[in-house]
Amino acid sequence: MSLRFRLNLLITLLLLVFMGVVGFVIIRGMKASTQEGVEAATRVTVQLLDTVILSSYQNPEWGYTHEVMHRFLLSLGHVRSNEIILYDLHGNLLFKSPPSKYRSDENPPRWFVKLIEPEQEVVMRRIRFGMLVVVSNPGGAIREAWSRLSNLFWINLGFFIVLNAMVYWMLGRWLRPVEPMLKAINQMEQGDLTVRLPEFKLPEFSKIAHNFNQMGESLLARTDESRRLALIVKQTADAIMIHDLDGNISFWNAAAQRMFGYAPEDIIGQSAAILIPAGHEAELESNFAAIKQMQKVENHDTQRVARDGKLRDISLTAAPLVDPHSGEVIGEICSMRDITERKQAEEAALRLEENRQLTQLIQHHIEDERRSLARELHDELGQYVTAIKTFAVGISNKTTEAMPDIAANAQTIVAAANHIYDGMHNIIRQLRPGSLDNLGLSETLRDAITNWQGQHPDVRFTLNLSGSLDDLGETLNINLFRIVQESVTNALRHAQATQINIRLIKTTEGALQLSIQDNGVGMNICNVDQSKHFGLLGMRERVQALHGTFSVDSLMEQGTQIIVAIPGRGEA
Repeated sequence: MSLRFRLNLLITLLLLVFMGVVGFVIIRGMKASTQEGVEAATRVTVQLLDTVILSSYQNPEWGYTHEVMHRFLLSLGHVRSNEIILYDLHGNLLFKSPPSKYRSDENPPRWFVKLIEPEQEVVMRRIRFGMLVVVSNPGGAIREAWSRLSNLFWINLGFFIVLNAMVYWMLGRWLRPVEPMLKAINQMEQGDLTVRLPEFKLPEFSKIAHNFNQMGESLLARTDESRRLALIVKQTADAIMIHDLDGNISFWNAAAQRMFGYAPEDIIGQSAAILIPAGHEAELESNFAAIKQMQKVENHDTQRVARDGKLRDISLTAAPLVDPHSGEVIGEICSMRDITERKQAEEAALRLEENRQLTQLIQHHIEDERRSLARELHDELGQYVTAIKTFAVGISNKTTEAMPDIAANAQTIVAAANHIYDGMHNIIRQLRPGSLDNLGLSETLRDAITNWQGQHPDVRFTLNLSGSLDDLGETLNINLFRIVQESVTNALRHAQATQINIRLIKTTEGALQLSIQDNGVGMNICNVDQSKHFGLLGMRERVQALHGTFSVDSLMEQGTQIIVAIPGRGEA
């Protein structure tokens, strides 16, 4: 049953009740009015007849009273609301009032007659030679009342029908916004939270529409937020689970399944102790005690056991799950992040740092040995070669005229000594350039470029130095020089390069950027195992020992570029 029909039915019932009450009041008034009219008519009639009787007594010449009365009644005819009956002395009927012709066509129903018919009144007068009887007869008044009531009924019926039709039409017009409201509510019930109501003219419906739209916006925002949170929980890489206060698992996301191997249907309802390895039971109790005290557990590194029995290194964060209404702790929200790779990375970093320190130590000893060997070659072998050269020059000078053959041999010895001396100096320079300790890295590189240019006149060398390079320290100086030395040697031996560019820059932050680029034949980096090429491997280890980065960029027939970046002291 629609609201429109219900409201119309209610109004109809109220109208019927109202009409019934009005009808009851009107009928009561009609009854009182009829009774009063009948009583008044009876009194007047009786007074009139008494006057005739008295006059008849006072004027005996008129004849007997019953005859006078008979003549009077014949002339009188019908009296309203009364019936007059005249009997003679022997009870014979002499006169009876003719019936009333007033509204004789009206035929009131019996129930109406019973409702308004007054109590019948009979007045009797004994006269000379007869009996006069006056009986109240409200028939005319009743017919008149019924006529008025009928007219009023039809008028009310017409008004009732018109009013109902108008109310039904007006309710349909006023309740027209209910249909889109119900449709919108149904759509929202189906899950469409984007539905909105238009503005209505009626202020009440307009307010309902405004509140409905605000509710829709709020629900949409909350739903979007819940959907985002659900997606985050579902797609996050961290294992998320919820425990009740008894330690039983009530929620288990996909990441937890991937991490520990338990499907939700296998573990939900189980105790959280199923993930605790032996010896960590006290940790679980401690965490739950902290949660019950509204405390958090943040980034606690520990271990959990998976379904396959393997231990997982995890970082655990837990927070209390609070009832928003009561504010009481009802459980625990726990997230676990697999830090196995981080642990492995930390161990690898530790081993790398140990390797760096070992590399630095080995290189330091190598450089010490090279320095010592260069010093020994310079001090010991250099003196012997110089002495041989001196003796050979002396022999040549003394035997030039007397023994030219011996002088020629002596000159050969001098030339060989000079060649040995030059070769020894090249070896000493390779072992430990003397200018590196005395003049610094910049002058050592310039001296090295000059030597390489002299040895390879067909190759063009360029050196670009920028920044303060004089206070780098012995470790940086020797390592950078060795990297440049190895790179240039490789380019000269294998690349068939005609141009080699060296650039070394020290930034304002103290970082060093070294680049050695050639235009040689290049190489396919993907096919080169750098771990087996000792030149590249040695340079990489030197750079890693300095906490820097080492990269090789090369294309076939387009040359090779070696790039080294060493952070400043603060960055390192």
